[in-house]
Amino acid sequence: MLRKTLLYVAAVLLVQHYTFAQQTPDYTKVYHPLINQAELLVVDREYEQALDVYKQAFAAVPSPFARDYYNAAMSALELQDRKKTFHYLDKLVLKGVSLEYLERRPALDSLRTTKHWKKFAKKYPKRRQKYEQHLNKELRADLDELYARDQYFRQAKGGLRVHRDTIRAIEEANTKLLLGWIEEYGYPGEDLIGLADTLELLPRFTIVIERQTKARDGHDFAEVLTQAVQQGRLAPYAAAYLLDQQAGANRHGSRAYARIVCSKCADDDEFDGLDDYMPMKLSRKEEERVDERRKELGLEPLELYKYKIVHIGDANRERFILSYPWSVVNYRVPSKEAARVMLEKFTEK
Repeated sequence: MLRKTLLYVAAVLLVQHYTFAQQTPDYTKVYHPLINQAELLVVDREYEQALDVYKQAFAAVPSPFARDYYNAAMSALELQDRKKTFHYLDKLVLKGVSLEYLERRPALDSLRTTKHWKKFAKKYPKRRQKYEQHLNKELRADLDELYARDQYFRQAKGGLRVHRDTIRAIEEANTKLLLGWIEEYGYPGEDLIGLADTLELLPRFTIVIERQTKARDGHDFAEVLTQAVQQGRLAPYAAAYLLDQQAGANRHGSRAYARIVCSKCADDDEFDGLDDYMPMKLSRKEEERVDERRKELGLEPLELYKYKIVHIGDANRERFILSYPWSVVNYRVPSKEAARVMLEKFTEK
């Protein structure tokens, strides 16, 4: 309880300090640290305090992230506060989340037969229209075309083996196009190109960034991504993943755990708990460097990131969006020998 109280007080003091200290907010200073605190309170099921911190975070910046509005709505729903729940659902619609997507979310099943939902659905077309008026549809279409170009020859007969040179030329051209649009419009965040009706974690155009790896001497997007996070155009967890993909290393700790899947190990006591979460092996100095890089993006320390992943619980894992597809890496191995080799790469659980 003391830990949670200290987190809550620290969150409030932090946002008060930075809100008054600067007019143009750096999201890594005034917003994301508060969101991290709110998420820890959600994990600990302190929903009322979490809502207070979310409110402080939203007030600190001109444009909060859709994912955070969603988690705030779920916190309000846990408290059976329908007014706040629908307040944040309205914010999601203005970010580009479709009514159809929300209707498919099991976490919202309890609301769909209520008069509040009927009122919400009735107002949806007008709010959707308002969202589309501010959306740069042409840029969104151009960015989607980058993904289509990236995939075309990869999906063709022979794939990379046959079309390697053409694919590499497309990757280079895509990178130039993306950098040109970033220079013209800024990084294409939620407020510029909206969401693809869902709470997408990474727009499809980011495949262009993932292709530019250090191993292949690709374009380094580190400065672009870091500035985008500071400006509130890119979420820090997405930036950490893209930076790690470019580096070919877990420099920002985006991959926190691993699980080993071995169908031939089930009958052997030696491999009990093989599919449990196993933390990536890091020395203390390595973890300190990872934490420094995470802090630059406004992310929590690695230990708290891992705490969220493990302690959120299965039910809330479905309700809230607090972990990501890349948080846990699943390794499928064909034999016990391969499982032993993989186990050596990880610390004990």
